[in-house]
Amino acid sequence: MRANQFAFAFGIFALVVGIIVDIYGLVTQFGSLDSAQVVLIGSIILAIGLAFLSLPNRWERYSGQLIVALGLFYYFYIQTNKWWVALIIAAVAMALMEYGLKHR
Repeated sequence: MRANQFAFAFGIFALVVGIIVDIYGLVTQFGSLDSAQVVLIGSIILAIGLAFLSLPNRWERYSGQLIVALGLFYYFYIQTNKWWVALIIAAVAMALMEYGLKHR
């Protein structure tokens, strides 16, 4: 029981930290490589938080995955300057994340 409480508390903590880091990355130097790297770190933290929460198929999990996908899209768009490459990479990453969260 305590392990579940720890996982839930850590998941909430990671979600909050991930959202704060994402917002900070977007606000500081929007469109730069430094901003994209900070947003990528925030999205990874957010994905780890979603994994620890083990949410069922509800809007909370899907909205968290959408924020992660947008962060990945932003990072790869800034890196490549091609929206279609960023879209493909973000879609593949989200499919893998959905598979991992569903079969956890």
